[in-house]
Amino acid sequence: MPDINMPKLSDTMEEGTIVEWKKSSGDEVHKGDVLAEVESDKATFDLEAEDDGKLEILVEKGVPAKIGAPIARIGEGSGPQPAAAKAEPQQPAAATAKPQQPAAEEKAESPVAQPPQDAEAKEEEPSAQPAQPKAKPQAQPDSDGQRSRDVRASPLAKRLAEEMGVDLSTVTGSGPEGRIVKEDVIAAAGSVKKEGRPAASQPAPTGPDVEVIAPNRMQATIARRMGESKSTVPDFTVTVEARVDEAVRLRQQLKDSVPGAEKVTMTDMLMRACALALRKFPEVNTSWVDGKFQRKRAINIGLAVPPSEGLGLLVPVVHDVDRKDLIQISIESRQVIERARSGRPGEHDLTGGTFSISNLGMYGVDEFTAIINPPEAAILAVGAIKDAPVVEDSRIVAGKVMRMTLSVDHRVFYGATAAQFMAEVKRLIENPVTLVVPA
Repeated sequence: MPDINMPKLSDTMEEGTIVEWKKSSGDEVHKGDVLAEVESDKATFDLEAEDDGKLEILVEKGVPAKIGAPIARIGEGSGPQPAAAKAEPQQPAAATAKPQQPAAEEKAESPVAQPPQDAEAKEEEPSAQPAQPKAKPQAQPDSDGQRSRDVRASPLAKRLAEEMGVDLSTVTGSGPEGRIVKEDVIAAAGSVKKEGRPAASQPAPTGPDVEVIAPNRMQATIARRMGESKSTVPDFTVTVEARVDEAVRLRQQLKDSVPGAEKVTMTDMLMRACALALRKFPEVNTSWVDGKFQRKRAINIGLAVPPSEGLGLLVPVVHDVDRKDLIQISIESRQVIERARSGRPGEHDLTGGTFSISNLGMYGVDEFTAIINPPEAAILAVGAIKDAPVVEDSRIVAGKVMRMTLSVDHRVFYGATAAQFMAEVKRLIENPVTLVVPA
């Protein structure tokens, strides 16, 4: 009877909590079935069965479990059913058997292509609704004579719908893959009023002027780690300004003429530049752990992703960046960001980072300082690309500039190395043809 153990999803994860069991003890499960939704310190993810058999739950919903601890077992069952048998509604095994309740269908979380585009991305919560009236012939009865309806909606949208009296089954979602977001609920509530149908009024705010909100596990972990970073890491910063006219032109040329390069971003180009600079200055790709230097051979770059609803700041990681060309980096960075923001990161998406980049340029931020993500020794903060007067051949001309600030753990390397590293990043981004040379 194989154990199902609490998996380790990130470098900092010490325990996980079952948010919801999708199956019950005694259920027949098959390899690939989603058994539970598990919350770690950084994300919520689906736990899948690796064997066929009968499920025995060992750790109940809401109870934390240490990494590697058994949380369930899969014993010998009746084995996989034939495809034809699975298609038919299941009947009770005996007259005394309890009827099975309709189970919420597994939902594949929709990805978000770019971090700032959708603040509603969050892990999906299954919902089962009772049978619809018989007047709707498309409703198919299950073993109870009822049916389950899958509503793709963010938790905020569900809460608003309940408060505003909106039936989510009548709402068309505008989010990825038809997901219902808060704007859809607000719009639907307005339509209800225009059509003269009754809509629930918003209750007047009550209670104290200050609302105290308990952080979820991820938010609490981020707060603790950032506090530890600022209080224990002796850091300093180095800032440079790069001329990026050529990088902007090259990016547009790639989009127009190279298949697969349509979505290359400045962040992708910076990842490539930083990877090449890290190869030249391995001191920057080093950690301070237990009083010793740990110099990393792999160059794995984390991308700080703005938080979405219910999620804290995430840093999904692209591995072996120095071995990948610009298009590969662009594709993989989008993939890890999409999985992380969907709340369903891959096994290694949040682990193994050796250096990080935080780009707030898309929000119009000129310059900022990022907090180091231990055990890494540095993080690059990137500001917006701006038109500015620059000196060229003793003449003042219009140019595109971008400011970058490197936060450094002074225990690991020093000012001269930081300055040389930033000079190399600047050289590479100002001469972007070096970034398209094969790795």
